[in-house]
Amino acid sequence: MKKVLSIVAVSAFVLTTGVAFAGGPGKRGADATPAGCAEECQQQIDELQAGQAQQNEQLAAQAQEIEALKNKEDVYNPWYVRGAFKFGWGSQKDYLSRDMDNEVGFGGQAAVGKAFGTDFGDFRLEFEYAYQKADLDETDGDVSFQTFMVNGYYDIPVTDIFGLYLTVGAGYGNYSLNAGIVETPNGHVNYVNHTNDTFAYKGGAGMTFNFTDSLALDLGYEYLGSSDATINNGEYTDIRSHNIVTSLRFMF
Repeated sequence: MKKVLSIVAVSAFVLTTGVAFAGGPGKRGADATPAGCAEECQQQIDELQAGQAQQNEQLAAQAQEIEALKNKEDVYNPWYVRGAFKFGWGSQKDYLSRDMDNEVGFGGQAAVGKAFGTDFGDFRLEFEYAYQKADLDETDGDVSFQTFMVNGYYDIPVTDIFGLYLTVGAGYGNYSLNAGIVETPNGHVNYVNHTNDTFAYKGGAGMTFNFTDSLALDLGYEYLGSSDATINNGEYTDIRSHNIVTSLRFMF
């Protein structure tokens, strides 16, 4: 009996060993599991890599959008300085409320401002100093007017290089009349070197030519006026001037 069992055991061992060496079911089963696992793991790795690539593309697109917004901020919200030359025709009232016309006068402006294109539309705000002077038309003498004003502009783009604008401003004015001797019903009144502080205001419109992102030319009309100014402790005058203004703006 022991011999029979030994023979059976030896036969089973030989059969198993032979199947293994022959590449039988035992080997195929052992190899099938690792191969399936490798294929599934590779698929997961590919999916993770594809997801990472998509995230990288999204991050790159967001970075480009942020950079574009920064560039837009720099282009449309610049600080600027402005220098201007102007000439115009003005008048003021005398002690009898009669118009005293001036000859063509000349002057200039200097301003510093800030544009708020991406925040409030195409709007600019600036602080301006201006001076103009003209000879009186009907008598010897001259009149000058200097102002410190806060101006607002609304730009209306038409093309990339051309646009229109509207402007209003208000502030402090200093009026100076040097009219020599003026005859009045009560005798002669000396108006030499009389000055007075007034409230000044203006409004206007014009055209803009954008040469570059940093340089623009403005050409426009402005009406400049003032409240009454006291002359000789009793007579009053108000200033009215129609001006043509040419400006260069340097943006930074």
